[in-house]
Amino acid sequence: MTALAIGVVFFVNGATFASWVPRLPEIRESLEMSDTVLGLTLVGSGLGGVVMSVVSGWVVDRFGSRVSTVVTSLALSLTLPLIAVAPAPAIFFAVLLAIGGFDGLTDVAMNSQALQLQRRVARSILNRMHATWSIGTLAGGVSASVAAGVGVSLGWQLSVTAIVLVVATVVVTPLLLPPGPRFEPEVDDSGRRVRPARLLLAGLFGIGVLGILVEMPPTEWGTLVMAERFDVSAGVAGLGFVGFTAGMVLGRLTGDVLVDRFNAELVRRVSAGVAAVGLVVACTGAAPAITVAGLFVAGTGGAAMFPMSVRRSGDLVPGATGVAMFSAGARLGILVGPPLMGLLSDATSRSTALLMVAGTAAVVTAAIRLPDAPPRPGPIPDEGLVPHH
Repeated sequence: MTALAIGVVFFVNGATFASWVPRLPEIRESLEMSDTVLGLTLVGSGLGGVVMSVVSGWVVDRFGSRVSTVVTSLALSLTLPLIAVAPAPAIFFAVLLAIGGFDGLTDVAMNSQALQLQRRVARSILNRMHATWSIGTLAGGVSASVAAGVGVSLGWQLSVTAIVLVVATVVVTPLLLPPGPRFEPEVDDSGRRVRPARLLLAGLFGIGVLGILVEMPPTEWGTLVMAERFDVSAGVAGLGFVGFTAGMVLGRLTGDVLVDRFNAELVRRVSAGVAAVGLVVACTGAAPAITVAGLFVAGTGGAAMFPMSVRRSGDLVPGATGVAMFSAGARLGILVGPPLMGLLSDATSRSTALLMVAGTAAVVTAAIRLPDAPPRPGPIPDEGLVPHH
């Protein structure tokens, strides 16, 4: 039941993220924004995420992953209706700044919950948790699209969505992992705090940037690559997005089996290599079906790479600091990825840009070997949690 409860939190986070994006054209029109102003306004979410990700490790270590998860998840959901009542682009930017900030905190807190449970049951669960996030984004996006299609106002849709997500979070709160012993930083013989090596933290930050650059550009540009390379209808071009997303869901639903059979670091690196091969096929294939198949393979590889990077970050640095640094890097990648793709696409082509950004990030990720994690205590049985041997 604990695993289910944490999965619901991941689902709620994904649904929150996707519940307003499909209605951006309506928001843009109501606020009378040009495309340039809209693009600048949307940066607010990324900025909020980067800033709060940096301090999220301290927050989770100070208040515990359970309290941090619940409070920030509730705050994130309750902020949604403010999007519908923002009277000007500047206010919309401020709302997105808050949404991004709460999302950055929730991201680290819920991953810390998942890692805590994973250590206690001694088997991999993180891929499945990220799969529920992907399913949540699908559910949130579909509900928003349907609401717009039948004429439900943005305010009503986001209000109802917020209520549903808040109820879901409240219902599963008692099932989340209770607070464990408070994290106490390691100290040396003179009593000074032992801080993680700056090089290691910088490496985890860089892995976060690379991870999101493997995942987001194919998601956002897969359809555009199809449309550029082939004379196909909009429906067929959309299969680029479908192929990559389907690969992501499949990879995350099956990735834990591979991790339990091999190890997280091997799966992380091999997954990145598989993503690189898929991207090469997608960007050079001579037929639409080959490109879709390549994107599917890329999605399957990229699916396990990101959660395994989260896991390795949590294993390498005590407390939530490692996950926080990885998350901050990923959110910086969200900020720089779209303009980088746009600039390279205009200068070359969409396929070339995708290979240069996502393909290069995948190759570099596969080439980097993270150090072995320090030894940890064995699985800690909890009431209702049976360790897997």
